[in-house]
Amino acid sequence: MLNSIFNTLLAASDFINNPGGSIDATVRNNVVMAFMILMMIAAIAMIVVVLMQKGTNDNVGVITGVSDTYYGKNKEKTKAGILKKVTFALFAFIIVCAIICFVVATVA
Repeated sequence: MLNSIFNTLLAASDFINNPGGSIDATVRNNVVMAFMILMMIAAIAMIVVVLMQKGTNDNVGVITGVSDTYYGKNKEKTKAGILKKVTFALFAFIIVCAIICFVVATVA
């Protein structure tokens, strides 16, 4: 059992010191290109979604108490709430794609 653990640690240290060959260069370039295309499509979609949103004056209702209305409490079910959620989802998708793209591109 100790020999098995030692061999596993030795293989891990060999991979850390010399990670080359884990991903073929053409495959790596194709994966990076695919993620770049996905990020461009998501960025264009995010621009469209942001342009569809209206500007808000959330702080104006604090003085008059307008935010306590039925509309103020159920905002997330409206078109503006859905667009805000879609914007956040696209933002998260772009960040995840960028991280994956960075990791794949740096693995030599």
